[in-house]
Amino acid sequence: MLIRQGFQFALRLKAQREALLRRWVGCRRFIFNEALAHQKAEVASGRKRPGYAALCSRLPELKKLHPWLSEPPAQALQQALKDLCKAWDAKYTSRFGAPRFKKRGEGDTLRLPQDCAYNAATGTLRLPKLGEVRLRHSRHAHGTLKNVTLRQERGRWVAALQTEREFEVGAPTATAAVGLDFGAATTIMPSDAAQAPIGLPARIGRYERRMKRQQQAVSRKRRGSANRKKAVARLGTLHARIAAMRRDFLHQATTKLVTDHALIAIEDLAVRSMTASAAGTVDAPGRNVKAKSGLNRTILRNGWSMARQMLEYKAAWSGVMLVAVPPAYTSQACSACGHTAAANRKTQATFLCVACGHTGNADRNAAKNILARAQLMLGSADEIQPGGRLASTAGYVGTDACDGARRLPQHRRPRSAAQGGLVKPPLAGTISGLSIPGNLHP
Repeated sequence: MLIRQGFQFALRLKAQREALLRRWVGCRRFIFNEALAHQKAEVASGRKRPGYAALCSRLPELKKLHPWLSEPPAQALQQALKDLCKAWDAKYTSRFGAPRFKKRGEGDTLRLPQDCAYNAATGTLRLPKLGEVRLRHSRHAHGTLKNVTLRQERGRWVAALQTEREFEVGAPTATAAVGLDFGAATTIMPSDAAQAPIGLPARIGRYERRMKRQQQAVSRKRRGSANRKKAVARLGTLHARIAAMRRDFLHQATTKLVTDHALIAIEDLAVRSMTASAAGTVDAPGRNVKAKSGLNRTILRNGWSMARQMLEYKAAWSGVMLVAVPPAYTSQACSACGHTAAANRKTQATFLCVACGHTGNADRNAAKNILARAQLMLGSADEIQPGGRLASTAGYVGTDACDGARRLPQHRRPRSAAQGGLVKPPLAGTISGLSIPGNLHP
């Protein structure tokens, strides 16, 4: 299986080199904005919007007009034009709007697709027109280097290395199966009573309280002042630190889950819809807007989508089966007798079945229902062999479309039986989802 993986390292740079990279980023931003202005002018004149080839043909003239554009590598400027063209394509294929002009400090990155060399022995990275750069070499980047993306983050420069390599998927060593319930109070609740709930580390709460005070400090500063810019920078540092801690915590939690199990069942949650604002419109204002806003903040704080994404590619690489089940009524159904009623869960934390009297933790009960649904969708629980299913199984995660394996339809969300669709287990980690550009390990 051919995979692409990302590795990111902090750079050890002196002030002169940092200033050089800032100039390069400024040149890239100038090219992006100038090309976007040229495209809009052409469209306003009634002509066709220039594409990538037409924009690249203008680079030599722009370098003659602005000699400082020759300082960064030429391919870095070409990548800016590629990003602009991709942004226009995304306008018509996704929910993104038309590309906008960039300003300093907003998305300042620099991608170098060629002439870069990574030395794992010395922990250095050779970049065109910059030379050897030392890395904070915390781990080895495996595979053939494809491109390097440079960006400034929390006052330091970070290099994201994308590599490509052949990866052999083996059978998992574990034999256990687990259902996972993503909750608000508890980040991840496993179905096995022997496993403790997985919650965010307490230090994130301390940084969030500090962030709240810093937000108040920003609101007290006069807009446009230098002190406000400093306060905003401190606030951004806290946001980035919390995000890094959350990402590190989820990496450790998902790695342990994949290592210890052969089957993992999760809910097929539509997080984007669940976290939509309840404010409504002026004509039709929403209700309980403040409570819904707090719930949305809690869901996004726990990182459900990030946890699922990590489980998808880690399960695919480890040969573990990951099944996403329909989430309807998993929290109201009794895991002991199967009775489903809203009265079963009168409180957020406790589940009490009105039919059989079964009681327990509500999230744990939901996790057991998720696992039972996954086993029902896959067939009998006895069919799940120790070590997971064989690689030739149709729809098996992490394999290259085995002979005779029928691919599942690529819907954004699987259609339910009520919508006329077949109830099939949406197996995560297919080949189309393994090349994850944003899969950058800290």
